[in-house]
Amino acid sequence: RVKVISFDPGEIGTNQTICEGEIPALLTETVGASGNGTITYLWQSSLDNSDWNNITGATSATYAPGALTKDTYFRRQVTATLDGRTCIKWTSPVIVRVINLTPGSISGTQTICEGDIPAVLTETTSATSESFGHIYQWQESPDGITGWINVSSGGINPDYTPPALNADTWYKRLVISVVGMKTCTVESNIVRVTVNNFDPGSIEEEQTICENTPAALLTSITPTGDGTFSYRWFRSPSSNPADFTQIGGAFSETYNPGILTQDTWYYREVKSTLNGKECIENTTTIK
Repeated sequence: RVKVISFDPGEIGTNQTICEGEIPALLTETVGASGNGTITYLWQSSLDNSDWNNITGATSATYAPGALTKDTYFRRQVTATLDGRTCIKWTSPVIVRVINLTPGSISGTQTICEGDIPAVLTETTSATSESFGHIYQWQESPDGITGWINVSSGGINPDYTPPALNADTWYKRLVISVVGMKTCTVESNIVRVTVNNFDPGSIEEEQTICENTPAALLTSITPTGDGTFSYRWFRSPSSNPADFTQIGGAFSETYNPGILTQDTWYYREVKSTLNGKECIENTTTIK
């Protein structure tokens, strides 16, 4: 009598797509192995569906792969043993496709004056994706840690030009690949646009004096806000802005006009310097 070991290795399912570094779903048995003899299992993996390697310890009907960074094929080797004789068959392989993305890098850290439009935030290193393509989405945050939201417009290109800003704002760029129902996202570095916010303060106060008598000191409500402050004073014989000229040597927070013979208007220019960026605002004018 000749005994023939007849068996079916069953089937495993199914192909998957994951993001780089993720753990695939359990590789299950969709059709159980059946037939003559004692059935045992050994799972194998391959990067090319040609050269197969045994997976140490993977001897169950199902298999839970670890995190993957490359496309990997899996199959289950099924051995049937009867009367000391072994026969081997393999299931059809399944593939776990891995979406590989690199976010590239961006530049654009800068300091601007309040209400200015920042310089364009540029791509310094290109984003890459191997097989599936990618899209972009820029995001902004008020502190660089929380509150990240998609920018309101124009944020789907490699570069991005923010609108005029009145407060410090942080930016990053998402690189997104969508394959079927699977979405993978990686993030670039973060850049900060610092806004030089300051209040120039004010000067006090309007006066009425007799001709050829000294005016009182023009005192100050001190500027507040960002940066290091410096000052220049301007005066004019009229309220016409075109008539104002700089007062030589007047670089202090306060100013002593001295003796006057005619009505004179004054204002103080305040320059705030932050991270090398100079921003200028003026006080209101007094007479």
